[in-house]
Amino acid sequence: MNQPERQMWREALRASSLGWDLALPIFGGVLVGYVLDRSLGTTYLFTLGCLLFGIGTGFYNVLRSIQRMDERCRRQAADGPTRDETTHGAAPG
Repeated sequence: MNQPERQMWREALRASSLGWDLALPIFGGVLVGYVLDRSLGTTYLFTLGCLLFGIGTGFYNVLRSIQRMDERCRRQAADGPTRDETTHGAAPG
């Protein structure tokens, strides 16, 4: 597999992880809230509260990931091509 293909797969994996960064805190918040509501005998108070907290956490995670990707792209653009991009992983001769 050559360098452009590897880079494409890295970017695809990073993009797919954004979905998990958003979905897991929301699901976890609902689950924790549901368990708290069941154990404390309350209605949907904790479920809704933890859902809102999970949504906020999920969007924070996505924004942070996007900022890291943007910073990485800017750093690569400022540095120019790396040794791996110019030699395709071969040792300098």
